[in-house]
Amino acid sequence: MMVKESYRAQWDRSRAYLETGDLGLALQELRDGLTLAPDDVVLWEEVFNLSLLGGLTQNALAAAVRLRELAPENTDFIGLHAMAALLAGKLTEAVPLFEEVLRRDPGSVETRRQLARALDVAGQRGRVRTLLEEAVALAPTETGAPNDLAVHYLEHVPQEGPALAVRVLGPVLEAHPADPPTHFNLALALRLSDPARARYHVQKVLKGDDKDLRAQAQQLLTMIPA
Repeated sequence: MMVKESYRAQWDRSRAYLETGDLGLALQELRDGLTLAPDDVVLWEEVFNLSLLGGLTQNALAAAVRLRELAPENTDFIGLHAMAALLAGKLTEAVPLFEEVLRRDPGSVETRRQLARALDVAGQRGRVRTLLEEAVALAPTETGAPNDLAVHYLEHVPQEGPALAVRVLGPVLEAHPADPPTHFNLALALRLSDPARARYHVQKVLKGDDKDLRAQAQQLLTMIPA
């Protein structure tokens, strides 16, 4: 990361404010820096990152658009634009951007996940399963794509969905035996077919650090047949 001396003081103050949790002041220092170097991609990318951190999706989207203007062929910036558009609810903008990133980087697992998410939110579920199955084929033991696919199976594939979810999560659990979301989704998948195993996976979640997931697991426990 090449920080220019012309805005070094603003950059350093921004980092200091960020360390104390003053996100608004940190962003203001970056904007002050942009008055000195309005076309600096390092500054704009940091504005994007801090805006996302603060949940300022419109600010992040504006920063991503500016990065695209400064470097139109940069695939990473197209991805940032797509992500910001998705978070801002601009699905018709996000989907073709993710498609473009995938065209440029056909081996990307994360782009497939994000595109599947955008299509799912848009109600265009025809390709969601295909995209997620491709992502799992590329990374069968990572925690992200297999859990996304398991949830898709459980929510959108009647009858055989739970068995498909168990199958896709098996290699993940073997590689990450303590991963709470994997245990939670296995509990969901096994709730009716194997209540004892489902309760086992719930107990694993309850021993984890994710407070929200623990609350969901506690609720799921009441839905598992005795």
